[in-house]
Amino acid sequence: MKSVFVLALLMGTPVAILGQSAQEESNQPLLVRAPGETLVPGKCIFREDLDLIAARRDLKRTTLNNDAEAPFDPDYLVGQWNFEYEMSESALGQGGQVSGTETVQHAEGCLYEGTTQAKGPDGAFTVKSTMVYDPSAHYMLVLERDSRGFEVLKYGRVGGDSGGFYTHHWQTAPFTVHGKKLSLQGSTLMSSPVNYRVRTEISEGGGPFVNLGTLWMKRQGTAGGK
Repeated sequence: MKSVFVLALLMGTPVAILGQSAQEESNQPLLVRAPGETLVPGKCIFREDLDLIAARRDLKRTTLNNDAEAPFDPDYLVGQWNFEYEMSESALGQGGQVSGTETVQHAEGCLYEGTTQAKGPDGAFTVKSTMVYDPSAHYMLVLERDSRGFEVLKYGRVGGDSGGFYTHHWQTAPFTVHGKKLSLQGSTLMSSPVNYRVRTEISEGGGPFVNLGTLWMKRQGTAGGK
């Protein structure tokens, strides 16, 4: 208590004001999502979630653990994203640098479509993606059709926290590449408006999952995204 008093004197701030500020913050009501699922034309998010996002934006205090979970708006994915990373060698191809650009568009409702143009150690390839998000279940499906001759279906829940960070924990249905049965699992961590990262593990032939690499996606037109 003595150290707090001395610090307050050095800063020219009365102790009473410090205590009052903390008390005022603790008395501010928790963020609570209103009940209901009111559809918003042209959006894949409910009106109640948009109201919660607006309340968070106007908040004059730090978020608390008991505040309502931040709702995910899949429009976050819309735009052009650049990437460059080192991929480990696997049945998917040689190890080495993979780089490219993904473009995501909102098709309609909760349907999104993406196109990835990439180049790796084995040459250039294209991935066409279809993304569907369920705002009630907070669940996302991603179907990737790879020009290298295979399709990957990712599925899993998108979770958020009171701080506005989102994570898509996903796994894939088994698929076959060059006669070998593969499975993927991972997480997509969305913690910034301008970048996110994808951690991926791979299982070959029913074996244990091993690290395949971490992919950083950077929004085009921002610092680091070019």
